[in-house]
Amino acid sequence: MRDSLDSLESVSDSKSEKLKTAGRMVAYSTGYMLGGGGQQITSMYYLNFLIFGAGLSPMIAGIVSGISKLWDGIIDPFLGLLVDRTKTRWGSCRPWLLACAVPVLISYYMLWNGFGIQSGVLKVAYYLFACLFFSTASSLGTVPYEALLPRMVESYGQRTDYSVLRSLFAGMASAGSIWLFEALVPAKEAADYANLGPNFQRMGFVLGLVFAIAPVITFLGSKERAKVYTPIKWNARELFGQYASLMRCRLYRRTLFLNLLGVFVSYCSTAVMVIFVLLVYSNRQINLLGINMSLTFFAINWEGAWEVLSFLTSIVLMKKTKSKFSPLRLNFPLHVAGSLLLLFIGADTPLWVFFLALAVSGYGASCIQFIPTTLLPDLPDVDELVTGMQREGTSAGLVNMSKQIMQGLAFLLCGAVLSGFGLSEETATPELAAGAPLMAVKLIYGLIPAICGVFMWLSSRNYPLTPERHALVQAKIREKREHGSAEVSLDEQAVFSELTGLPYEKLWIAKPLTADEISAEVVI
Repeated sequence: MRDSLDSLESVSDSKSEKLKTAGRMVAYSTGYMLGGGGQQITSMYYLNFLIFGAGLSPMIAGIVSGISKLWDGIIDPFLGLLVDRTKTRWGSCRPWLLACAVPVLISYYMLWNGFGIQSGVLKVAYYLFACLFFSTASSLGTVPYEALLPRMVESYGQRTDYSVLRSLFAGMASAGSIWLFEALVPAKEAADYANLGPNFQRMGFVLGLVFAIAPVITFLGSKERAKVYTPIKWNARELFGQYASLMRCRLYRRTLFLNLLGVFVSYCSTAVMVIFVLLVYSNRQINLLGINMSLTFFAINWEGAWEVLSFLTSIVLMKKTKSKFSPLRLNFPLHVAGSLLLLFIGADTPLWVFFLALAVSGYGASCIQFIPTTLLPDLPDVDELVTGMQREGTSAGLVNMSKQIMQGLAFLLCGAVLSGFGLSEETATPELAAGAPLMAVKLIYGLIPAICGVFMWLSSRNYPLTPERHALVQAKIREKREHGSAEVSLDEQAVFSELTGLPYEKLWIAKPLTADEISAEVVI
């Protein structure tokens, strides 16, 4: 009888733990709505808003958007270091998720509200300030968010599960945000943006509130593990040295390169997707199963649905093969083929051909951002192998900085190309934009993703960090923390050298800790 009761209690405890884990996964994934939904709306619509709603030239609009992303890249490394050195009873990452909420709401509303400013110079200055404000506010949430997962979860497989779920949440957040945008800003032509000021303001407040609440939910539903705190001096040389030491690691450089190419491709595509639809087909209303919707809304969500399907099939392949790269053999060719097909679509092309191109490129899109993103939480462990420091915030700051710089370059490129090929507020109709302006949009929307996709496929071959190697890295780090040194065989030394690109004897794991060093470690 006692054994039966113990068995029932064990089952109950197991179910309770599974529910807690599921709740933490959902709470963590909800926070990505700020980075997923918020970035999706600004990347897809904001360049259009600045050109056709605020009346800025494509070149100036690209510069405003680009500078804000570059600014984001400048501050992210400092925020990353600040996160690593934050010591509170809630941890080092979670307090920042709470602190960003109000600034995100205010700054997002400002992005879409020009407050009636008519002066050209003042208008540019205002929108630049609004973009810089939002970039700063969102970084207060996204940098600690990226650093949080390694602090929450230790297992290679569980980190993948968390990354998968947050990508699904990002897809749902993007679809929901786009639906709200289209519902609150009912533009049929690009020229309509100029007359929809109140609509943009309402949309800015509603979506700003959603994006502000998301990180608060993550704060409430997550929990950080204890970490080793390594103090550093706050001077320029020391700060630069922290980030330079990250880049010494070969695996870090390779993974960062994959992520940056993915970001560049994604932002080039999303920045001009709405413009492409407006210039080729206009934002006509279509009827699907008795439901009326705009073509823009349907096209974005149609492509997004195929991306979600790709996520699901990628998860199955990852689980079966225990490799994060197994889906790429199918995804890369599909993404390249769909992107190239978009080059041949014009006003006379049937809509079903356009939808086919979106489905093919959308299904292949998981190779662009989803899969490279799943690799990032494992990088701090390899960095610890090299330096002995737990620098999740520093790592997240460098990754976010690099991503924001790539986003800024993408916006600058889009603005320069569109302006150079003659796109303006006056030519933003299918009749007037045919020719050079439309060709510029096609080059950005189709050709650049295809070329970058090929480079990403080549860079992803023979990725060296496997689940077994990741478990080995963690085990040896744990052994050294507990005993002051770790026994590493010659084969294991070769693995560590392959991962880091450094001689084994130069790694932190190779050097025994002294008694003073062990006692000096501060755990928070």
